[in-house]
Amino acid sequence: MTKSKLFVKGGCPFSYKFIIFLNEINKLEDFEISVAHADEPSYEEITMYILDKSGQKASFPTVETDEGIFLVGSDELISHYSEIYNKRRDDIKMLNYWEKNMMPRMRSVIKQLREANEKIASLS
Repeated sequence: MTKSKLFVKGGCPFSYKFIIFLNEINKLEDFEISVAHADEPSYEEITMYILDKSGQKASFPTVETDEGIFLVGSDELISHYSEIYNKRRDDIKMLNYWEKNMMPRMRSVIKQLREANEKIASLS
């Protein structure tokens, strides 16, 4: 059986969320994982691969199925694979913890970084 390809971005909370889901249902090994790291060649290689193969700008996480279909979005992927693996999202405790506790914190940090970068840019 050919593994689906999972493309994630290092430091991306949405990528982490999908990896947590797969890990908690013991299906992480069903995927060949490629990590795009900002400021490294892997980022451009992966984003160009996704663009060339799918015709869409890269979004993380992305799954390329063994049929060559590209699926995106952590919530959409979790819903899709919940059905395939017959796992209820609400039963996955670590995923629930991540969504209720860590995601809001990560969003806040990302927002603060964006605002700081905008302020720095406006000063120059």
